[in-house]
Amino acid sequence: MKMNDLIVSEVLRVQDVDAKRLGLDRLDEDSLILEFARWAECRLKKWLDYAKGALLFLMVPDQPESGMFYIYDRARQAFFMLDPANLARYGGYREDEFEQMAQVYGLKALAQDPRRLTSTRSGDF
Repeated sequence: MKMNDLIVSEVLRVQDVDAKRLGLDRLDEDSLILEFARWAECRLKKWLDYAKGALLFLMVPDQPESGMFYIYDRARQAFFMLDPANLARYGGYREDEFEQMAQVYGLKALAQDPRRLTSTRSGDF
């Protein structure tokens, strides 16, 4: 897997003004991750925790092909959205695709060492 196989977008940095306005900077990490999913109006379907980061799979309720991958980087206190660049799948992915896609695109390894993530800034909450 090469980084150019993924579209990586930073979607939230906990210390940003808008995140602070929502009180996200005052939450412990578990509450922060749950609040991130709630803010995104999604359900947290998968949550794999590692020392330096967490791999998350969020889905819009009642939309089985709406799943998206996120990594929370503990050091940067930032959430990144990851989307495979070579798949033309508008709307997202199914929950049963999680394991295969996590393997093919090396998402678990990225969550274990999220400092490897480089991204474009897509906006703040």
